[in-house]
Amino acid sequence: MALRSPFFSMLALTLRPVWEYYPALMLDRLPESIEPVGLADAGRSFRGEIAVSAFERLRSQLSDSDGTLQVRLEFRRDERHLRVLKGTIDGEIRLVCQRCLQALVCPLQLAFSLGIVANEADMDRLPQGYEPLLATGQPLKTAEVLEDEVLLVIPAVPMHNGEQRCDSGYRNQPVAEKDNPFSILEKLKT
Repeated sequence: MALRSPFFSMLALTLRPVWEYYPALMLDRLPESIEPVGLADAGRSFRGEIAVSAFERLRSQLSDSDGTLQVRLEFRRDERHLRVLKGTIDGEIRLVCQRCLQALVCPLQLAFSLGIVANEADMDRLPQGYEPLLATGQPLKTAEVLEDEVLLVIPAVPMHNGEQRCDSGYRNQPVAEKDNPFSILEKLKT
């Protein structure tokens, strides 16, 4: 009779993914700063929330900076042994409609794949499907990396459309016909 560990017998009896049994593999809190090369080599993952107010460059386009976004980050090496960061951002932000200057709800449900590169020459060698993330050895602020991805997907000129019609209150008025000084010449033709 072979001795079996209760841990392995529990795994054999359930259909749960392995990462649910190793809570250290994915942390439930986003770090303030990341060092992408080391995290990719270690194969670390994070999930958590980030406040919309943390996006400094996006604030001028927002009607309000309330709310949070759900984020998942996975640092790893892909099948080509490239260091990559794959992530998702879910939630909604409120932009300013450029037609009526009222709040416009912009739902976010985006996924991104970043190839971690050490210099600009490596950017050209990234395979299709990866955007570059320049890692110079200095830690990067997590909020800035995520903000870059949000800035890439929001519309350049946000406006209500579809079910969210906006009403600016302005109505076109018909132009009144003016007397044409050449109308006398028209009478002379006949």
